[in-house]
Amino acid sequence: MIWSAEQQRLLGAMGFQLMTRVTSAVARPVATGSNAADFPELRQALRRAAGDRDIEGLVEDLERLRREPALKRALWSRLRILRRSQ
Repeated sequence: MIWSAEQQRLLGAMGFQLMTRVTSAVARPVATGSNAADFPELRQALRRAAGDRDIEGLVEDLERLRREPALKRALWSRLRILRRSQ
């Protein structure tokens, strides 16, 4: 699948590593960066998803959020509730 630059940025901020096709049919990860410098982008994306509300009470550990899909699923349901209450 071909992702736009914006989609790649958002997926990278959420901790996903995108794969690319190479001619030898072996996929390799695209560098997305997983150090603490990416957390401001993730925090900003989450704040936008929350309708510019404070997200500090929703997310305690961003590194853990990036690693664990179950936490991401739980967070998105809470973000939907926040957006609907606007």
